[in-house]
Amino acid sequence: MKGSNIVLGMAAMSLLGSCAMMMAKPTTYTFKHNAVEADPSAMGTAAVVADGMGMSKTTLTLSGLTPGKAYIAHYHAFGPDSSTDPCASNGPVSVGFPNFTADATGSAKVMLSTDVSKIAGDLGAYINVHYASDPSVVPLCAPVKMAKG
Repeated sequence: MKGSNIVLGMAAMSLLGSCAMMMAKPTTYTFKHNAVEADPSAMGTAAVVADGMGMSKTTLTLSGLTPGKAYIAHYHAFGPDSSTDPCASNGPVSVGFPNFTADATGSAKVMLSTDVSKIAGDLGAYINVHYASDPSVVPLCAPVKMAKG
């Protein structure tokens, strides 16, 4: 009997923890179109939520992309060119999203679950969306953190 109470208690704690994660409100960041000719109607949001247990989930909801085109997206840390625009700082990749392809309407939704430490502090300063075929083409950027430190 005592053992089943312990198991029941552990199950209840697990259930409460998962409920807390589902009730956490995400912080939403808006992508801005970079000054490139690629995907001139591209736009979207990044919704970021931490579960309180060391993990973070980021959901990118994008539209205006080239239908059927493959893309990659990354969190970037602040780079050496940091000023008031993290998207212009040319920082290193801290963690990548799964590769994805825009659907027939030019929309895409991609999710990343990662350890918070990989995007904490200055490591998650911005999110770039790149062409998979040419990562130098960056139609979208979402500043997640505006200043170092």
